[in-house]
Amino acid sequence: MSSQGLHSLTTIIKRLEAATSRIEDLAAAGWPANSKTQPVPNTGSYVAPAPQVQASTTPAAAAPVSAMPATPKSVVVFEEMVIDGKLKSFVELTSSFAGAPVVEIVGLVEKQFKELRDLINTAAACTKPDDQTFQSLLVPFHSTIEAINRLKEANRKDRDWFTHLMVISEASTFVAWVLNTKPGPHIAECKEQALYYGNRVIKDYKEKDPKHAEWVRSFAATLEETRKYVVEYHTTGLAWNPKGVTIAEYIAKPASTPAAAAAPPAASAPAGGAAAVFAEINQGADITKGLRKVDKSEMTHKNPSLRASSVVPTSSVSSPKKPVKPTKPQALMGKKPAKFALDGKPGIFSNQVVNLFGCKNSVIQIKGKLNAVTLVNCTKTQVLIDSVVSSVSVTKSPSFTIQITGSAPMIQIDSSDSGMIYLSKGSLHAEITTAKCSSINVSIPAEGEEEGIFEEQAVPEMLRTVVKDGKLVTTVVEHVG
Repeated sequence: MSSQGLHSLTTIIKRLEAATSRIEDLAAAGWPANSKTQPVPNTGSYVAPAPQVQASTTPAAAAPVSAMPATPKSVVVFEEMVIDGKLKSFVELTSSFAGAPVVEIVGLVEKQFKELRDLINTAAACTKPDDQTFQSLLVPFHSTIEAINRLKEANRKDRDWFTHLMVISEASTFVAWVLNTKPGPHIAECKEQALYYGNRVIKDYKEKDPKHAEWVRSFAATLEETRKYVVEYHTTGLAWNPKGVTIAEYIAKPASTPAAAAAPPAASAPAGGAAAVFAEINQGADITKGLRKVDKSEMTHKNPSLRASSVVPTSSVSSPKKPVKPTKPQALMGKKPAKFALDGKPGIFSNQVVNLFGCKNSVIQIKGKLNAVTLVNCTKTQVLIDSVVSSVSVTKSPSFTIQITGSAPMIQIDSSDSGMIYLSKGSLHAEITTAKCSSINVSIPAEGEEEGIFEEQAVPEMLRTVVKDGKLVTTVVEHVG
């Protein structure tokens, strides 16, 4: 089912509920529901009877839309422990920095957790899909990470808030735990990387405004609570339901959950789907047929004691459970015309931005002019890039090789060792930044030599700091030998 279909079905259900409520009010007031119906005596209100399953020769019998199973425990705990327990207070604290770019980037973090909640809900209802289908479910995560990185780069010159943005950016890949067989340690690493910059925020604002330190600790607490949740419910990666339905079935039947999948055919999702709901609405005056007349003893407006206790005498109508909001993995993809998912590889190409996650012993060639290229948790990966508009980013990717044949204004390397960067003549202006790295070498075209001959130079690793005129002065220690 498409995102539009899911949205339409939800809208239809809301309209049907609103129409029923209106009919009840009109009936209670003694007014006709429409011009074709007779006035309803002003002796009481009406409520819908318990839905009945009609006999059918087909195996798929209709079930009430409201009879949806409870939300899976893994989702309930995630909402209670992480979203309500930690994330909510972090978002509220961030809102106090009104007008700062950190408010917008934390909004993206909140979006990440909601996307994560949707995926956990999907996994609780479905069997593990093939790699290509799974990659399609991860598109929203990639898009949000890209948005976080773009916002960070757009505010690189903001001296007051850039370090805050780095805190968020460094932890943005925590959602990749769904791809990791050791999700707990992965989240712990992301938290550690975020605190690398978070400690700078604490130091810079220790005397100015203690609220900034509280902000850093609140974010770290959110990540830590996420790690604890994952360790308990997703020990070796995202937990799928071996008895669940397929992703295609789940999208086609939003009410399907682990409980619904195990139920007999008569208790399955409505067979008619949106068409059946439209048929109910289009009955016109007949839509009120079968409504049960409510006795005066059950009317709260005639019995103050019922209003005070909020208890209505037992009747044949059971209170429907609140419908579980269906996840919409396809709807979250949005309008993104350019995308290409690697079959069997943890990479996704979308909107001219390439994100590579967890690649090992791979050689990847990316043609054309892109917005950005990002490598995260890649090992012994070689990437050949034509040109990028913003930056090439490498994080926690040991033994990498990057070659740029066109231009690149910025190359960022964090927590990576034994890396090699080959620059073309068109990319000699690139600004290279490194943090927590070692054995990084840059090869540039040798002057006076034919094309293809490079001269390798090492990026300095050792720094020397002295006190001069009451200030710290740091210089690079170069080794010549």
